[in-house]
Amino acid sequence: MPVQAAVYFQLTGPLGYVQHATPSRWSTTALIALAPLAGNVAVAAVLVEYSLATYTGSGIDAVATGALLWWIAVAALIHSLPSSTDLGTVWAATTARWYRLPLAVVVGPLYALRRLAGRVGTYRLTVPLSLVALGGLLSLHDLPLTAFLDCVLAGQWGCWDGSPRLGAMLSMVRLDGRDRLRAMRLLVFVA
Repeated sequence: MPVQAAVYFQLTGPLGYVQHATPSRWSTTALIALAPLAGNVAVAAVLVEYSLATYTGSGIDAVATGALLWWIAVAALIHSLPSSTDLGTVWAATTARWYRLPLAVVVGPLYALRRLAGRVGTYRLTVPLSLVALGGLLSLHDLPLTAFLDCVLAGQWGCWDGSPRLGAMLSMVRLDGRDRLRAMRLLVFVA
């Protein structure tokens, strides 16, 4: 998609934005609108997974590094809601054709969230949602808050059970999907 203007950081107005030509296909419009959500949630999931399952250390620098990973993850989640312009464009493209109306099930809730954010304030909406998402990522590790706090207050990061449950779950889903495709004879030559 041809880019007409890009602002990566500014102190007033939106933090950053990209102006681009209007896509001719619905799929391109949807991909552009939903990319921040998918990308930022993926970044947050990887950072939280790494900080809980792999990264370990002791001392203030280790705890500060773990906290920095979480801060970046929460910041990514807070800024994951697509822009109102992009969601408005994809919503208009979705409702413009009758055969795209079933896709409103995916686009509609995001469009409604963005409109709600416009009324109550973006941060009033996204900060609590981001903390809930972070809590969901933490719950995948069955990490009791007391065990986490005991480690951090002792100046250690990663002294809890650091099993990579998110990675194991995604691997299990991938293998299950592969087996289903093989059973339907849609996938033949994959190891």
